[in-house]
Amino acid sequence: MKTNKDSLRSAMDRRLSFLDELPSCRAGLYQRIAQEEAPVMKKKLSVGLVFAIVLVLLTVAALAAGLLISPRVSASRTADIALKDQYGITEEMQTFFYREEEPLEDGSFRVTYTGVYGLDYVLGTYTALVKDGKAEITWSREGADVSGGYEADAWGAEQLKQMMTDAAKDNKLSYTQKAADIAEKHTGQEYDIPSETPEAVPDDLPEDHELTQDDIDRLNQREGEKTSALEARKLSEDEMIAIGREFIISSYGLNEEQISRLELYTNRGPTMELLALIGITEVPEQNPNEWYETIKGIPCFEVEYLLYSEGGDENRTEKDGYYIVYVNVETGAVEQFEYNSALGGWG
Repeated sequence: MKTNKDSLRSAMDRRLSFLDELPSCRAGLYQRIAQEEAPVMKKKLSVGLVFAIVLVLLTVAALAAGLLISPRVSASRTADIALKDQYGITEEMQTFFYREEEPLEDGSFRVTYTGVYGLDYVLGTYTALVKDGKAEITWSREGADVSGGYEADAWGAEQLKQMMTDAAKDNKLSYTQKAADIAEKHTGQEYDIPSETPEAVPDDLPEDHELTQDDIDRLNQREGEKTSALEARKLSEDEMIAIGREFIISSYGLNEEQISRLELYTNRGPTMELLALIGITEVPEQNPNEWYETIKGIPCFEVEYLLYSEGGDENRTEKDGYYIVYVNVETGAVEQFEYNSALGGWG
């Protein structure tokens, strides 16, 4: 048990290294773990206890950093960890899935992970029911044979690991076309898979590319929501950026080296190539509401950080990618978050 405890202490030290200014918080956490261990001193730590410890670490880290976390965010992060713990699907692998959260009447959440376009059949859907900080997770392809690499009809952690490697080498076709073929064989559904990675700006759009009235109405509605979110702001943008950054660091356990590479993303505006497609030839002045959104009816400010390695995807390191956090402009609570390894899509 001494070995297990020492290992846990080392892991906790690494995870909470950014909380060195809060020794009382660290001591309290050690005491909590010691109390949890007392009844099973002669047994190995159970998977459930280890999972609970991870959740405690994340919760304490967030609270110590002074963060307010919405129930939706708490449920999403709990489900993310459960997916990694039970099925070996890491946060980077989760980029190949769409995640959706649904609040239930009893206060719990249903969190689903469905494979992105073209991969939904082979990857299936993972469903997590999250209540009281615990997640029960199942897979729609449970029991299917996942051996055989990309030849298997159902893909799990083994294939996702290879997909990350292939995507980093810009070889997405090695799995996207295969996944589409498997899906068509079993469901009859055809997928329009690009024959190569498309350019950021397609060159085959029709010259007459005018917005319809419906397009204009949607843009006006969105603009109105963004302006309303800006006008509801009670915190400064610097304060909300700091909140987003602390959430990223504490939730994903970034180490000092990774923290040093975090870069605030500010280039939100469209490129001149994209503007030219709709007849705009001058760079418009950035609207002050550019980074404001209404999320589930809540006015929010979007904080986006980039963690990357020099040399492109082939030199990427663990946890590289985009981190997006939506902060409530009135309360400072984190209302929604997203991590994108930049490996899961085209472009």
